[in-house]
Amino acid sequence: MAKSIRNKVSVLLLGIVALSVLTLCISYAERAEAAFQYNSSEIAYLQKLNPILTELSQLGLKVSKTAIGLQSEPEETCSNEFGFYQGIVISLRNRLNSLTPPPRIRAIHIKSLEGLSDYLTGLNIYGSSCVDKDYAMKSKLVNRGTEYLTKADQTIISVNDLIANPDLIPTHTSSVDQINEWCGAKWANNYKMQEHCVQTQTEAQTKLTYMLRMNPLGTPGRKAILDCSSLWKDKSGSQNYRMIVFCAQNQLGK
Repeated sequence: MAKSIRNKVSVLLLGIVALSVLTLCISYAERAEAAFQYNSSEIAYLQKLNPILTELSQLGLKVSKTAIGLQSEPEETCSNEFGFYQGIVISLRNRLNSLTPPPRIRAIHIKSLEGLSDYLTGLNIYGSSCVDKDYAMKSKLVNRGTEYLTKADQTIISVNDLIANPDLIPTHTSSVDQINEWCGAKWANNYKMQEHCVQTQTEAQTKLTYMLRMNPLGTPGRKAILDCSSLWKDKSGSQNYRMIVFCAQNQLGK
C-alpha cells in the first residue's frame, strides 16, 4: 500500500513540474509581438503579474524536488513544510489581489487568481495526507490534491496563451467564472467551504437575476439593487451575490 501511495505521489509531481515549466513557456518573440497590442496601463499590470507567476513557477520546482521525500518524514515535518509552501502561495495571491487589472485584461487577472487558488488548495490537501494514518484515505487525498494541481497547471497555461494572444482575451467574464474566482480566493485553504460558497453564491445570483427582472430600469427598486451591487463589489470587479441580495432585500423591505 505504501508503494501505491508513493506511485501516486510521483504522478502528482508531474503536474508540479509541468507548472514550474509552463509558466515561463511564452517565448521572448511572442511577448515582444504581444506587447505591441497592449496599452501602457495593461503593460504596467502585466509587468507586475509576471514576477508573481515566475515565483509560483520557482515554488513548483522546489516542491517537485521535496514532495516525495517529505512523505517519509515525521508527520509534523511533512505538514509544516507544506504549510510553509502554502504561506508562499498565500503571499503571492495577496500581491495579485492588491493589483487592479485594466478592464480589457481582467480575464487574465481572474484566471491567474484561479490558478493560485487551485494550487493552494492542492498543497493544502496534499499536506493533509501527511498526517492521515489511513492509507486508503491518504490515497484519496493525494488524488484530490493531484486534481487541483493539474487544474492549476492548465489554468496557468491558459493565462500564458491569453498574454501571448491578446485577441483571445474574453471581452466579458461570466458570473460562473466570477463566483469560482471569488470563492477560490476567499476559501483557498478549505475546498469544502469553496464548494459551499459556490453553491450559495450561485443560488444568490439566480435570486438576484429574478429581483432585477421584477424591478425594471428607472424604478426605485432597481436603483436600490444597483446601489447594493456597487457596495458589495471588490476592486477587481467581482461581486458578493449573497450580500447583494441581503442588502437589496433590506432596502426593499422584503
